Amino acid sequence: MRANRTAFTLIEVLVVLVVLGILAGIAIARYLDTKEAAYVASMKADLRNLAVYEQNYLMDSQGSYFAGNGSAQGFVATVGVTIAATADPGPPPSWHATATHDKTSKTCSITTTGPSIWDISCP
Repeated sequence: MRANRTAFTLIEVLVVLVVLGILAGIAIARYLDTKEAAYVASMKADLRNLAVYEQNYLMDSQGSYFAGNGSAQGFVATVGVTIAATADPGPPPSWHATATHDKTSKTCSITTTGPSIWDISCP
């Protein structure tokens, strides 16, 4: 007859640790991807908001866009996001901008092909 076991064997403990390690690796990878997606989403949102500011500035200034970060026009970017806009006097006038976040190496950009046609890309 077998004696009563009161503890786990070394193999059982190692199997549990390996399974926990695999699950932790999957969870950490998904968490990092989610953070990266949030940074990109904030950059895209700031570029869309900047586009609205550019539209309003165009209407107020009779056909020109502003350059820079938009702070002179009242635009405030999300914390950690840096915006740099460049105006092209044209004809026709146009503009483009880039957004960077201090917690990611990705850069998003917006280009215009008309007064209300925008293309935001984040490679």
